[in-house]
Amino acid sequence: MHTTHSFRKILLVIGIIAVSGAAYAQQTYQLKLGRGIKEYDQYLLKTSYEQQSRTSIYSDNIRRGDTTDIVSILLTAQCKVISVTVDGQEKEKHIVIRNFQLRTNTDTFDVLPTGTKVRCWFSDSGSVFTVNDVPVHDTVSALLSNVVLGEGGSRTGDVLDAKKPVALGQSWKMNVKAFRKVLGKEQSRLMKKLDGTVTFAQIDSSGAQATGIVTARAEAPSFSIKVPGANAPMTGSLVAEFSYEVPLDSRFPPVSLSTSTTQFYTAIQGLNKLESRVFTKRQSQFIR
Repeated sequence: MHTTHSFRKILLVIGIIAVSGAAYAQQTYQLKLGRGIKEYDQYLLKTSYEQQSRTSIYSDNIRRGDTTDIVSILLTAQCKVISVTVDGQEKEKHIVIRNFQLRTNTDTFDVLPTGTKVRCWFSDSGSVFTVNDVPVHDTVSALLSNVVLGEGGSRTGDVLDAKKPVALGQSWKMNVKAFRKVLGKEQSRLMKKLDGTVTFAQIDSSGAQATGIVTARAEAPSFSIKVPGANAPMTGSLVAEFSYEVPLDSRFPPVSLSTSTTQFYTAIQGLNKLESRVFTKRQSQFIR
């Protein structure tokens, strides 16, 4: 009898989970991925940036050389938002470094010591970082620019938002015109064909607040780049992927963001061929 009673409890729990999952699947959500950040908001930023570059050289269809370089930047910092734009994108914030490292194929370096206070300004023309009101070294600024961004605002929503409420598992077209603005004029003009799809991939209700996870993929299958002095243009391709986690309640800011790009380039001159693959990935958590 005890075994039968326990078995019925298990079946009841499974039934409740199934009904809950079905309810999520049938319900539609206005996700609104472009979330505004508020002044004086505070959060812990845990972020990383990785770039992998591989170059292969061939002659007469025989590989003559192959090099791979990997660079990673890791940052953990306490953030306080000072000011934002009209659409809620961070314009100025102060961060306190907990951990800031640069890792290469062979070494690991501490970029700034724990406890360093950095003031950060963001604009369309670039980012400015100061310590004790003095701009940081150009190398440090370049590293910070890869991991400390002006979060929030409408940009993400402009690219990824659906035009109407969507259900779990549903897909829609990416706003390619908005994505081209993110890529910039120089890169975008090379890509005559560029398509993208967005998917409402998952709901996570394990925490105190249910969140939705949206994934996206954009692809430019082939484009040409003129190389000065070369007999033939270099051909290239681009794949960009996104994963974005936001509370289902659109009043609250994002939880995490992951972006990656993979670029392939090939150049051929006579019997010689050069192949290059560049992979970049940025992952960020905003812990409140």
